[in-house]
Amino acid sequence: MARAARVRKAASPVDESVACIGHSRAAMSFCAAPAEAAVAATALPPAAAPPTAVDRPLVCAINHQQDRERDGRTTVVVIQPFGYINERTGRAIWVPAGYVTDFASIPRVGRWLIPPFGRHAIAAVVHDWLYSIGEPGRRGEADDIFRDALQELGVGVARRNIMHGAVTAFGAGGYDRAAATWATQFMDWRTGDPLPPPAPREAFFGDGDPAVIAGIKSQPPANCGP
Repeated sequence: MARAARVRKAASPVDESVACIGHSRAAMSFCAAPAEAAVAATALPPAAAPPTAVDRPLVCAINHQQDRERDGRTTVVVIQPFGYINERTGRAIWVPAGYVTDFASIPRVGRWLIPPFGRHAIAAVVHDWLYSIGEPGRRGEADDIFRDALQELGVGVARRNIMHGAVTAFGAGGYDRAAATWATQFMDWRTGDPLPPPAPREAFFGDGDPAVIAGIKSQPPANCGP
């Protein structure tokens, strides 16, 4: 697991602190400041298939707008797409740039134990994304993928069982609101303005519409920098 963060003064509604997390078999450069934008553009080929379970660092901008909090939790904006392949099912999941997450789709009842950020963060964003899609009849699969990803990221068995149990027992309400909340799940990290979804929610059902997924995979890391 590699981590990096760099803080600069921000005039926008979104803090330009960029937290980058991820894991890979090889060292990976990513953008945390304008000087590194060129490196990021070459280090992360947009159409490359994921070489590992998580294909690149998860790069996000911290959103400090209170009205964008979720149940009192600070949200972040994914600023470049990343892919996750579930080794058990072979399912590839791509999270688009502009997606808003709180890093942990853990029901309130379980938050006394689970912090909003930690080793589970990538798994939590993938799970948030699957809940935002809310494909009918596949909530159990989303929860099981969450548990698989937690294990792959090295989360201990006791904690991942608690996290999986919490979303299984108490996550139905969030999943069932997917259709109503889909239009509110995306924003421009620079301005804080809402963004339209990249496609209708149904385009991500199953393996997803190939054209839509190809578009997400090809999103460049152009949001990095001033």
